Amino acid sequence: MAGSFILDYLLFVFIAAFGALQMAAAYGPLPGLLLIRSKSLAFGAGLAITVAAFLLFFMTEPRNIPDTEGGLNGNQTAGLFTLGAGSALILTLVLSSLSHRALGKGQQHYASGLDALKETTYLNALTTTLKDLWKRYRA
Repeated sequence: MAGSFILDYLLFVFIAAFGALQMAAAYGPLPGLLLIRSKSLAFGAGLAITVAAFLLFFMTEPRNIPDTEGGLNGNQTAGLFTLGAGSALILTLVLSSLSHRALGKGQQHYASGLDALKETTYLNALTTTLKDLWKRYRA
């Protein structure tokens, strides 16, 4: 039971975080993180994914189980949440960068931090920043 519960929780967090990231990117707006170009469609898809994750997790079987009876303890929950949300972030960054390769390509500089995702994708911003750092280091 504990193994199934762990996998269910990990998938729940991964799917819900993936949907929430799409909603945040659409609301932001951060086109560099969107998987769907239309902001309203991306927000709706993110909302549907997040709601579906919650419904599938909480409606399929009882989830209010104490850790002494096979449920997850706080440390497990925190670790699995970090793993699931982190994996969703990495997948979002990679997929959005691959699907929007041309966004911001060729620009010399981007805004710093998350604002760079308004102009380009994560991988484009990362490579440009690393090239700039390498030039400064070698100079």
